[in-house]
Amino acid sequence: MQSARRVKEILLMKAASPSFALVHLYATGSYGLKHGLLQVGVLSLEKGNAVLREWFINPEAEFGRSVQKLSKISKEQAKSAPLWQEQKTEVQAYLSSFTHLFFFHERHEQTWLKHYILAGMAAPPVCADLALLSSFFLPHLNLMEMGDVVARSTAAQKKPASQPMHMALAALHTHLFQLLEVLLQKIPSTPENESGEPTLFMQLLRQVLNLGAIFMGTAWRTLVSAAEHIETLEPLDLHWLTPPATTEVPVLPFHLREQLTSWLPTVPDAPVVKPRVDIAPPSDQLIHDALHAWYKKHGLPERYAQMQYAKFCNKALTDKGTFVAEAGTGTGKTMGYLIAAAELLRLNPGRKVVVATATKNLQEQVMQGEIPRLRFKGGLHAHLRPAIVKGKNNYLCVSALLELYDELVVQEKGTIREGLSWLYLVLRVHHTQGEVEEIPQNIKAILPDTYRLLTEANAQEVCVPKLCQEPAKCTYARHMEQAYAADIIVTNHHKLLQLTPKLTDLIKHCIIDEADQFPDFARSALSMNFSLGIVEARLLRPLLGKDYRKGLLDVVGDKVMKGADTETTLLVLDEIDSIHRDCATIRASGELIQALPIQGEQRWQEEVALIENGRWTKREFSADIEQALQELLTAIQFVAGKIDRILKLLKKPEDKTFSRLETYKEKAAEFADSLQKITSDFPARKWIHVLEKSGQNWSVSKMPYYLQDEMEKLQNVYPSLLFTSATLYVGGNTQYFRNQLGRSEPFAQEVRYLSPFNYEQQEKVHAVVPAFIPCYEHKMALDQKQAWLQTSMETLLKCIVAMNGRTLVLFTSRRDMDDAYRWLHPRLPAYDIELLKQEGTSLWEIRRFRQEEHSVLLGLDRMWSGVDFPGVTLSQVIVFRLPNPSLGNPLVAHRREVEGGYFWSKFYYPASQHKLRQGFGRLVRREKDKGAFVILDSRIFHTARMQHLKDELPVDITPFHGGAEMENWLLKTLLPKLELASEWERRGVSL
Repeated sequence: MQSARRVKEILLMKAASPSFALVHLYATGSYGLKHGLLQVGVLSLEKGNAVLREWFINPEAEFGRSVQKLSKISKEQAKSAPLWQEQKTEVQAYLSSFTHLFFFHERHEQTWLKHYILAGMAAPPVCADLALLSSFFLPHLNLMEMGDVVARSTAAQKKPASQPMHMALAALHTHLFQLLEVLLQKIPSTPENESGEPTLFMQLLRQVLNLGAIFMGTAWRTLVSAAEHIETLEPLDLHWLTPPATTEVPVLPFHLREQLTSWLPTVPDAPVVKPRVDIAPPSDQLIHDALHAWYKKHGLPERYAQMQYAKFCNKALTDKGTFVAEAGTGTGKTMGYLIAAAELLRLNPGRKVVVATATKNLQEQVMQGEIPRLRFKGGLHAHLRPAIVKGKNNYLCVSALLELYDELVVQEKGTIREGLSWLYLVLRVHHTQGEVEEIPQNIKAILPDTYRLLTEANAQEVCVPKLCQEPAKCTYARHMEQAYAADIIVTNHHKLLQLTPKLTDLIKHCIIDEADQFPDFARSALSMNFSLGIVEARLLRPLLGKDYRKGLLDVVGDKVMKGADTETTLLVLDEIDSIHRDCATIRASGELIQALPIQGEQRWQEEVALIENGRWTKREFSADIEQALQELLTAIQFVAGKIDRILKLLKKPEDKTFSRLETYKEKAAEFADSLQKITSDFPARKWIHVLEKSGQNWSVSKMPYYLQDEMEKLQNVYPSLLFTSATLYVGGNTQYFRNQLGRSEPFAQEVRYLSPFNYEQQEKVHAVVPAFIPCYEHKMALDQKQAWLQTSMETLLKCIVAMNGRTLVLFTSRRDMDDAYRWLHPRLPAYDIELLKQEGTSLWEIRRFRQEEHSVLLGLDRMWSGVDFPGVTLSQVIVFRLPNPSLGNPLVAHRREVEGGYFWSKFYYPASQHKLRQGFGRLVRREKDKGAFVILDSRIFHTARMQHLKDELPVDITPFHGGAEMENWLLKTLLPKLELASEWERRGVSL
């Protein structure tokens, strides 16, 4: 069957006159459950005969408000429509007249199309997913849903809003031509004065597709076919099109370099303004007027708390010292400090302000949301120049991309998937100027090699600045040039402490938002790290080779035997053999550490419980760790020294092969230096030495315990320093925050602006605890733990089902989150609720949760703070376990040892209170928001030492003593208050 399908695809791809159409559909939910098809629309793309045909279908299933809103199909209209079986023959006959179909895969489309609409057809058309092609060819747009495509399409917006199918197909028509434009835009595939075609990406894609069989890369081949027959398609606007190439033209690597670097950011020449020595402080009246003008421009009511907060920020930025401001949810914190910063910059040309955030989510909000709204045309701050500064690991290295091209494509050593992954990274340079912070889910799934190639072309990993041949063409350096020319620089906490003097010397004013998380990020930024996995990927694998890839040492050996004199050849080969032995020692030492009975992360000196001679005992392994690391360090130093000797013997720096050895010599020296610094002063009170094991990899690190010296340096670098957040106070003061920073003296000034939301009187939040769940204990027996887990999961499921999704579940451990995901994953599809789990930066999951109302998001760490889900998409926050710090956490364990009896009151209890308050703050983000705050951990009701956690919540917690009591509250009290009772009845499910 599969071979027949492949033969058919070959025939279709080679068809002399392929025909194309767009297809879109609406269904009541996921395929294969109690759902049905509502509507199918097909837009023929034949030039001069672009016909739209649509079929309305009786789904034979109930559907709710969200489906009606999306499709604009009423229940009455659906019930009166013919059944699918009555229209199937007609629909399939029409679809069989096309060789290729384009569709946009959201949540259900691909499954319905493949298993329902096209099922049973003798020769179904080849289907190409426009969502996948969009992620690939237009990665900067982040088009996740059909709504995103429609929002960008002016053609779709001209269609009547009552005809969403027409809007969708019009938008897809526009979007298909945008994808074709990427392929056919006039970028020459060869250098000037060389024969070739001005269609670079078309040529590159053809080269990549030639690496694999015809049945691989179907979506890309379909798009190529459409590009080759562009004249047969119904046009939008053909002025930008280039005729497709008639012959294969090789793309030259040196020409690619010119193209890649031409896409990197450039900074326009502008006169450098030297700031005056003294500062012209904006008056409170100027702050008032600027904020009032902003209110007027955007039609917003004046907010008293925001006005007062902005005036305080103005004082903090113009005076000298460290200032602290808590601005509760709803204050308008971000725009408050941006107005103050913008006024300062307007009155003091040449000055710069840096804004540092903890989360990428807030960085996006500042750069893409708030600053553009502040720079409105004709406003006071229209000429504000912002720039974002990210870590070097967020960018691609152009030279590394070219080396991959030479290996994978020119030498044809790569697979088609590797080739497509490489081309995707090239398109990232074209569209995002080399930024690769987030890879979309569909790219990860279809092109799994993308991450591996990304690490091989990552600027942080492969760049050795002092060896760089063309620093002016460096991706990261070009982005930094934008920061040097900007007025307001947005970065993250980690990067703030790593900015170079070239930039910090220009900045005197600093705003640290989400400041409650700054101490942890500061320690991370000031830590030294060594990872065996990175050594393997960056040093051992390139030198020794793997699978079909030959190692650089063998390549050098082969080349030396062909060209060098006999004596030099023997000396070089001896060094190569010796390096092979050193690399084996590195791996053996790594295996010794991997074999230690240590799980997760812990301090080197921490005792581990294990069985020896049939008895439980505790033992520490710091001596074993130190010995293995010392052997590993010596071996890496030997590798660096021996590569250096090879280079001195060869004396051929101009040879590309030999010059690559220089890079690995520097890498080895860098690894050795890091490891030596980490091992040099163990044990030490002021440093925390950590071993972390994960799967087959491990890493060691050294992070500072005390921060006061670094905070003094920060104050010296930025004389005007403002810490701000929605949650800085614990117990009515900032003592906990000062303890974290290691600060003994008070701040220059601190203020607190409470949230304008009246939770109690407005009944915005209903906080409850199912007290019938057994209390969690760390050392509970296995049967007790299973009973606790089972009851917790069942209660969690009931809460999610009752709310029809719309739930954020917060965890304190990844193990708990993974357990919950595995338990919920097979159960939620029956209720048509999408399950999302935090992965990496989670930007994709965050966007998906915002867009899909009937979904549940499982998260930890950053999900407790710094994410914003206003509206009905989030109507319930569930805390799985109380956020008490883990005593096994290396920082917590070190604090407990260093602080002694003060540990509990100074750090442990305040940390729990603070994090629970942060989690509560996720629920209500706007004036009209309301919902349920559910704590599944019954210790907050039963255990005396947990009672302090209630103090930080602005509402009382209601306990339920039985499952039936809680179910009754969910269905009879909560759902009616949230206006979801009728939806519940319509769904026809039960708890």
